[in-house]
Amino acid sequence: MEITKAVVDEIGNEKTGVRLSPFISFKDMNDPEILDTIMIAAKELNNLDIAYIHLCEADWADAPTIPLDFRKKLRVSFEHTIIATGNKTPEEGEQLLQENLVDLIGFGRKFLSNPDYPNRVKLNAPLNEISDNHTLFGGGDARGYTDFTFL
Repeated sequence: MEITKAVVDEIGNEKTGVRLSPFISFKDMNDPEILDTIMIAAKELNNLDIAYIHLCEADWADAPTIPLDFRKKLRVSFEHTIIATGNKTPEEGEQLLQENLVDLIGFGRKFLSNPDYPNRVKLNAPLNEISDNHTLFGGGDARGYTDFTFL
């Protein structure tokens, strides 16, 4: 909260967002109390009137899902924009939007491996799969970053 307040004081609350990661366990980040912690943070962040909360949700094959009850409480506790990411399908994203549980859905990795992602979704076309997560953000050559094919 101290860091967020310092950022708000420096650049303004309308330009400040916070990314929270429920159920992410990378590098021993597993926390059995994470949802309670995020709810406390959401109330405080709402008081700071920041622009958004970005939920970076677990997205591996057997990852836990965010409980519906948590999403509803978050919507009540945080009055501004809520962004959800985490390997969602367009259908999953649309359902969250229709239920007013989030305001935006992010499809980052889908865009990395499918530079024409919106067109593929519209046509219900097959998607390129990510073959090596280690190459997603560049490296010695184009593999995994700029070598994915268009439809």
